[in-house]
Amino acid sequence: MTDMEETLERTELERLFAEAGIDYDFYRNKQNPQSIAFMAELLPLLERLYPARYHRKTVLDVGARTGSGSALLATMLDPASYARLKCTVTALDIDARMARISHALRPEMEYLVADIFEIDDRQWDIVICSHCIEHVPEPEPFLTQLRRLAREHVVISTPFRENPETRIPAHLHSFDETFLDAVGAENITIYNGFHWPHSEIVTFSLPPL
Repeated sequence: MTDMEETLERTELERLFAEAGIDYDFYRNKQNPQSIAFMAELLPLLERLYPARYHRKTVLDVGARTGSGSALLATMLDPASYARLKCTVTALDIDARMARISHALRPEMEYLVADIFEIDDRQWDIVICSHCIEHVPEPEPFLTQLRRLAREHVVISTPFRENPETRIPAHLHSFDETFLDAVGAENITIYNGFHWPHSEIVTFSLPPL
């Protein structure tokens, strides 16, 4: 790519990000590395769910935003790769502006713009929801719908035991052991993440309905 082509590409990306209300440099330096790290931290759980060789699965990444985490998973678990779990990844978000950004960055990846409660004609083997349920007004019906969309597993990652007095405004809930028990969480791991300094993170799985 020439310097002029790179300048034109960045100018177009900056326009798309501006339309979505996201600063491009904030995305590149903060949001994008965080999204990628959150998805990478789910790999041990996926390895636990699929311990034997070989599997070929479909994945839906719910709340994908710009699709950075989805793209990491699609690259690492590409059906042509050496990975024992090979996946075809679909990204999904309710915000159409995010789809425009994802299409510009990774046109080869399927990206759906939809409310998950309006999907009734498709299922995926694995449904992933990384750092999204804390933004949802009613998490338990949301998780129930994720389970309807999954054939085999739902995989969740979210901040854990956030202090309600100090958690960021966009996070509507603070999850703890009571919530995990209520939803029947399995394969629970609680850890300190590289890109989330405010609290611990929990990953867990749920069976399909």
